[in-house]
Amino acid sequence: MKLADIRVVTDGGPWAKHNMPCAKCGDKPAVIQLWDGTFQPCWDCQRAGWKTVQIPKYLRRFFR
Repeated sequence: MKLADIRVVTDGGPWAKHNMPCAKCGDKPAVIQLWDGTFQPCWDCQRAGWKTVQIPKYLRRFFR
């Protein structure tokens, strides 16, 4: 299996272009948070209530 080649291009302003698909639907581009470099689902999936979160270490064994 080949890993995705994700590219983020920015000039330092409050915008960026990338090729990361939405983690939920996979059809539309994801939303990048430039302050921490993470990706959230596309705007339509976010309106439906989907978010990307990091699970604390002590809870990870319940989500395997």
